[in-house]
Amino acid sequence: MPGFNLTRPVAAYLREKLNLTPDEEEIALFGLQVILYPAVGLSLILFAGWLCGCFWTTLTVALTVLLLRLFSGGAHARSPLTCALLGMIVVPALGKVAAVTAPLFTPFSLALTVAAGFLPVLVLTARLAPVDSPAKPVTAPEKRRRLRSLSLLVVLLVTAGQLILLFSGKALALVLAASLGLWWQTFTLTRAGHRFAAILDNLKEGR
Repeated sequence: MPGFNLTRPVAAYLREKLNLTPDEEEIALFGLQVILYPAVGLSLILFAGWLCGCFWTTLTVALTVLLLRLFSGGAHARSPLTCALLGMIVVPALGKVAAVTAPLFTPFSLALTVAAGFLPVLVLTARLAPVDSPAKPVTAPEKRRRLRSLSLLVVLLVTAGQLILLFSGKALALVLAASLGLWWQTFTLTRAGHRFAAILDNLKEGR
């Protein structure tokens, strides 16, 4: 499995120190990527949110996206670096939008916005999730049903949390950020989301 410089030298170091076989080195490399890429990506996203003055809304968007994507899957760029860079741009941008526009809403108008976005998210998640990747297809019907049910549960739990905040009249920016996170992640389940990921891949490869 190809890796880039962030993980390959570490895997080579482990191979040398632990006398790993080539197959074991590839397993170690994969494990490093699974752990390191999300951790570094989330750290950079939150740092960007902090620089933009919207740390908490960025954190809310990031956690909403990550929690739903864990079960629903979604469009993938071919390069982990492309995915990381996209997250660093999109998530803080959505966090900033939530922070800037939330004061324009009353609790009632924001409740209407949440409700208007809830139904499309629920329907699209029920129809499309889970969206797997070619490298890790989910073929077992029972597993697909379980992932779909968990995806819908996440949508319901996030919406319930939003309603609690709305009724309290507090943290309206976080309510809006959660909706933006749900909308973005649902977009990645659609054909348009897949086309968007393909466009990014083509741009990166100079096509």
